Amino acid sequence: MSPEQAQQSPLGAFVAVVGPSGAGKDTLIRLAARHFARDDGFHFARRVVTRKADPEAEDHAEIDEAEFERRQDARDFALSWRAHGLGYGLDRSLLSRVSHGQTVIANISRRQIGDAAAVFPRLAVAHVVVAEPLLVERIVRRGRESREAAVERARREAPLELPRAVWRVAEIDNSGPVEQGLGRFLEFLEACQPKV
Repeated sequence: MSPEQAQQSPLGAFVAVVGPSGAGKDTLIRLAARHFARDDGFHFARRVVTRKADPEAEDHAEIDEAEFERRQDARDFALSWRAHGLGYGLDRSLLSRVSHGQTVIANISRRQIGDAAAVFPRLAVAHVVVAEPLLVERIVRRGRESREAAVERARREAPLELPRAVWRVAEIDNSGPVEQGLGRFLEFLEACQPKV
């Protein structure tokens, strides 16, 4: 995008994809990224995580604890947080993408929605949900937790609380075939694009 185009572009949006572990957020994001691969109005953010990269789950950038701390101290992240003993970060360059009219999509912790609202001038939230029995099955299938722990995790999910600053929100039910959830997700992303 040229500087002239950037000056004429309306403000973009940051779409925070949230929901319980096992709801299929990464799958929806990966399929949406493929769908919009030729449309540079959308940018799918690659998170920085202090965990070994696993393309089967999420194609994140692997980083060690020392580098994560250094980047956090240097304010290299637009957003950063800790969950499940890991550090997560989103690069500052995403702020520029939004200001130049792109719709940026990222999987974040629901606890970071307030911070995201303070950082991004136009915040949308895609809340991915699934029926509890299905959520339990998906968590168990990943092999990280027992069935009892998976049931406890699924029941621990608190209701989504959103700050007033949220621009748009959609609940994406991902309980059925992935094509259905993906269709709802794509429709919401298109609704979040700036109108020229």
